[in-house]
Amino acid sequence: MDISTSDRILEELETAKSQISQKQICALAKRIEQYDRVFVCGTGRTGLMLKAFAMRLMQMGGCPYVIGETITPAIQPGDLLLAASASGTTGIVCDHVRYAVEHGIDTAVITGCTDSPLTAMTPPDLLICAGHKNQESGVQPMGSLFEQMLLIALDSVILELVEKTGDSNAMRTRHANLE
Repeated sequence: MDISTSDRILEELETAKSQISQKQICALAKRIEQYDRVFVCGTGRTGLMLKAFAMRLMQMGGCPYVIGETITPAIQPGDLLLAASASGTTGIVCDHVRYAVEHGIDTAVITGCTDSPLTAMTPPDLLICAGHKNQESGVQPMGSLFEQMLLIALDSVILELVEKTGDSNAMRTRHANLE
């Protein structure tokens, strides 16, 4: 019997999930909790996963910003820059992290590569071993597995934060009502 495409994807997700450290998820949630303003930075589909995370932070009552959006204010010391790049080589992401490090802005990095320009600047807070666009890592094309695992990992961070506040109902009141 042939295994379905969706079953193959789910198997890849299960394998990748088993390699993500719950300790790193909890530590990242704890770090994020310390900041009033969190800026997220990523490109392509990785950037979309970070936007989804920023939306949930806003629904929790936080003050997140997406780098590159027209309403994003200047980042400054006391803020957190959360950057993600599967390969750790994405030019603009590396540029933003470099700026943050040089200007005393705290950074949190999510990547799939421990030996990269990004991790040379700051150690990764969360490591997602799921390949990237220039590396084959299973049946899915390019960085799909990393992006899926990034969404799952960041939703896990949200759940950690929700469990601390104990009030997921408040999130509903902040959900967009003009859709």
